[in-house]
Amino acid sequence: MGAQTEFAGRGLAALLGVLVVGAALVWSLRRDPRSLRNGVLVVLLVHYLVASVAVVVSRSRGLEIAAGVVLLAAAALVGLGLALLPLLLVLDGVLVLRRERRSLANALSLLAGLSMIGLPIVLVALLRHENPVTGTLAVGLLTAQACAGLLFLVFATHTALYARIARRAEARAVIVLGSGLVAGEVSPLLAARLRRAVTAVEQLRGRTGELPIVPSGGQGPGEPRAEGAAMAEWLRRHDVADEDVIVEDRSRTTQENLRFSARLLEQRGVPEPYLIVTSNYHAPRAALLARRSGIDAQAVGCPTALYYWPSAYLREFVAVMVGQRFLVTLSGLAVVGMAGLAWLSLTAA
Repeated sequence: MGAQTEFAGRGLAALLGVLVVGAALVWSLRRDPRSLRNGVLVVLLVHYLVASVAVVVSRSRGLEIAAGVVLLAAAALVGLGLALLPLLLVLDGVLVLRRERRSLANALSLLAGLSMIGLPIVLVALLRHENPVTGTLAVGLLTAQACAGLLFLVFATHTALYARIARRAEARAVIVLGSGLVAGEVSPLLAARLRRAVTAVEQLRGRTGELPIVPSGGQGPGEPRAEGAAMAEWLRRHDVADEDVIVEDRSRTTQENLRFSARLLEQRGVPEPYLIVTSNYHAPRAALLARRSGIDAQAVGCPTALYYWPSAYLREFVAVMVGQRFLVTLSGLAVVGMAGLAWLSLTAA
């Protein structure tokens, strides 16, 4: 009787978690698919779904064996991926630095790979000393890594989910974000964004009629002209009517891209919602910035060179987390709390 009651309690708790978190996710997606909380809710939902499956499986020996095999295979794949990931990140980081300009942003995949390789070595060195200080540092580092990994999982989940939702977004205008010129001309990366914008206009035109395109970007350091002007020239060369191009040429940041472009469209009498076109790694942050600015716009991305994507995606992850004070503070408290508990435990012993 006791075992059945325990089984029922565990099953009910897991099912209740699925229902509550599932309902919260549906509400959140309808309220605003750009919010990072959607990633948090998906991770929680998967947690409760796995717990529900575990409860069901525990009632059958055959199911337990089958689940154990699946779990072992999954763990082997994850373990192999984690073992290879640092090496792949290092190799990609070196490739990016050789092909692109040398900067901290372009070195992120290299630094991430080196930190993943170096952390076990540091932990072994700390634990060898067997004293409260080094033990506390080891626990703090492990907690920090776990928190960073969880935050990255939330971000990756959110971006994957959002990319599917944004493709179906309606819009009355398209804003193309600039990304720098090469010798005063549109770069391959920027040309990919413009092609994606033209494709988006063609797809939306049948549902909403003619759509203006706003090429957005000011004149950066060392550039002979504004990015918006060069982008507008590219659009006109590719059969976009002059009256459908509204040039924004004053912005210096993504926030200004969005704000200045929305203001131009409002002045022309073009109402929201808008569609933001950028690179695939940048689309989630662009959508979050639009949300923060109170602009009703979704963001879609164009493909990026495979070698460039990891560093660029890590850069976006860091930039998004800088603006997520609650999550970062919560992670910091977890690190301090675990380190504090480790200190108390080790000094008491």
